[in-house]
Amino acid sequence: MVFNQFFYLTDTARRWDGWRTSVRDRVPQQERWIKEGLVFKTTSNIIKAAICGKLPPQIMITVHPQRWSSSAAPRVKELVLQNVKNLVKRILIVGYR
Repeated sequence: MVFNQFFYLTDTARRWDGWRTSVRDRVPQQERWIKEGLVFKTTSNIIKAAICGKLPPQIMITVHPQRWSSSAAPRVKELVLQNVKNLVKRILIVGYR
């Protein structure tokens, strides 16, 4: 697969525009997508763009279903664990610089 030929959507940070804060989910094409208006805040925004034919023909979507529980306890647990992991990643990245 040639990844620069795909429009990449991910729910990083429990957001569709989480690439702004992501350490790994960054792609060189992101600046082009911003200029083309391909930045989405909600799933509804993505659905509307699909219905209107505004999405590119090839899309790769990465989702983390464990982060979207409808129950409070699992959602809070995932949020706390993810924040701890992100803190450790930031410390490690700063340590390597």
